Amino acid sequence: MRNAPVRYIVLHYSATYADQDLGVADIRKMHLARGFRDVGYHYVIKRDGTVEKGRPDSVTGAHVASHNTGTIGICCIGGLERATGPNVGVDNRTDAQKAATIRLVRDLLARHPGAQVVGHRDLGPTQCPGFDVRSWWASVDPGSASTVTTPEIPPTIRRGSSGQHVANAQHRLLARGYAIASDGLFGPQTEAAVRQFQRANGLVADGIIGPRSWAVLLD
Repeated sequence: MRNAPVRYIVLHYSATYADQDLGVADIRKMHLARGFRDVGYHYVIKRDGTVEKGRPDSVTGAHVASHNTGTIGICCIGGLERATGPNVGVDNRTDAQKAATIRLVRDLLARHPGAQVVGHRDLGPTQCPGFDVRSWWASVDPGSASTVTTPEIPPTIRRGSSGQHVANAQHRLLARGYAIASDGLFGPQTEAAVRQFQRANGLVADGIIGPRSWAVLLD
C-alpha cells in the first residue's frame, strides 16, 4: 500500500510501434513475464485515447527504478516508429492520447496537490517517454515548470569490476531471465550474459555496461 504522498506523476511510453495498439491486459502480461506482481503502471492510455486502469492508485507502482514510492505511473501506448527502430524513442502520441493525458493529469493533480509532472527520463537514465514532459506540460499549464534532479548514471562496469553496481546489474539481468550468480563479481558468466542482453536490445555487444546499456537495463 502507498504510505508516502505523491510527489511525481510520471509519463512513460510502452516502447511499442505506432501500429501496435496494446492495452493494460497486454502490458500486465509482459510485466508478469518479467517477474512483476502486476502491471507496473497505474494507468495505460491506448492509441484511441481510452484510459485503462492498472494498479490502484493506493498501491506503489513498479515503473521507475528507485522512485516508485511517491509516484503515479501513466503509460501512453507507442513511442517507437518502424522507420527509426527500437532504440529511438519519439513522441508519436495521437491527438486523442494527448487530450486524455491532459484530462487524467489534471484530475490527478487535483487529488495530489503539489505533485510534479515529469517523464521517466527525468528520474533515471532512459529516453522514455521520447519527449521533454516538463516542457510539454508547461505549455499546457503555464507556471507549472519544476526542477527535478536527475539521478546519476551508474559508472561503467566490465569484467573485473565488483561491488554494489555489479550486483545491481546482475539482479536486473536475473529479472530478465539471464541465469547468472548475483554475487557482485563481474566475471566471465556475467560478461556473457551482458553480451546476450546487448544483442537482444540492439546494443553494441562488447560485454561492458556503459551509459547506453545502463539506460536500457534500468528501463
